[in-house]
Amino acid sequence: MSATVLREKRQTTLPVEVVEAAGLKPNDQVDWRFQDGEIRGRKLEPVRPIPRLKPLRVKGRLRPPDGFKPSRQIIAAAVRADRDDR
Repeated sequence: MSATVLREKRQTTLPVEVVEAAGLKPNDQVDWRFQDGEIRGRKLEPVRPIPRLKPLRVKGRLRPPDGFKPSRQIIAAAVRADRDDR
């Protein structure tokens, strides 16, 4: 067991064994939750930023820039981001 101390600003240091076992690197994000009397964390997968493109108006219609073909994942992420912004 590797015990750590919680400092005044709610900070602690993760034991080396935990960091290595989880494959954590600097700037990785960890999702924390309290469940069944235990504090649990899981490494979050990095999220690619959603491209914010300025739409072009062609004959009164909005068109994406030439050569831009969004994937279903990009479209779904953009829709989620738009809903979150509301």
